[in-house]
Amino acid sequence: MSEKTTILCVEDEAMLLEDLKEELEDAGYRVLTAENGAAAMSVLGDEKPNLILCDMMMPRMDGPGLLTHIRKNHPKLNDVPFIFLTAKATREDLIEGKRLGVDDYLTKPVDYDLLLATVESSLGQIKRIEQRNKKQLLQLYNSFQKQRAVKSGKVRVSFVTGKPDSIVPLTSALTELGCQVSMISEDQLARQSFTLDDVDILFLVYSKIVHYYLKFVTSGKPKDWRGELVLLTPSNFPPDKKASLVENGVEDYIEYPYPPVEIFKLVMRRIQGKIPEGQSSSREGASASSSSL
Repeated sequence: MSEKTTILCVEDEAMLLEDLKEELEDAGYRVLTAENGAAAMSVLGDEKPNLILCDMMMPRMDGPGLLTHIRKNHPKLNDVPFIFLTAKATREDLIEGKRLGVDDYLTKPVDYDLLLATVESSLGQIKRIEQRNKKQLLQLYNSFQKQRAVKSGKVRVSFVTGKPDSIVPLTSALTELGCQVSMISEDQLARQSFTLDDVDILFLVYSKIVHYYLKFVTSGKPKDWRGELVLLTPSNFPPDKKASLVENGVEDYIEYPYPPVEIFKLVMRRIQGKIPEGQSSSREGASASSSSL
């Protein structure tokens, strides 16, 4: 096991925490420790572990509280497996944990052979998902490049976001693939001081401001606009909010961590239907006379 694989253990029983640390380090893992959820959040401010092993019942911030905080406020940690340690795995506990997004449970007293097997299985699943995504992405990228070779013109992509730095990996990848990428600030959205005339795909990064002004975007689209409007949402987006988005005219949404495969599929669809530069189209004619949002 690579020593770069890091596990955060969160446990308020000092002796058990030390035992967990020792067992995991003997198995080749790098181990971080915290005595409760609040201390764990301090650790997570500087580190992104590969897996979190957390007691359910602790002072200051318990396991469910920590998991809820992470899933709600730290999307960068959504791909990190989260395993609960519990001395009372009641049916209600299991249901609560599953609803919060926990990946697995281990009961106390800890069976260390089962612990190591569970950790290895969780990390292995993440690795398989990453490998599958890379394979799909490579296939899509090759197809993308072939399409670019026979189609002229660039796919024009715009992002509405208040935090451009958070999507730099995505915008960089799209730029590298030949897309024309631009940014629209939330302030521009609020003032409705932009147009969709030169946009093929509009990605809106979900926020309270985006949600509030979404209806102005959907209702203000040029009548003959043939682009696509896609919302980039947090992970585990509530069903009631999804229903609200559909009512507001959102055509599609992609949940964090915004899988590149899903993003590139949209771009591929645009490329396949892209009208070569120099040829007129009803969309271009209509766009020239459409008004600002």
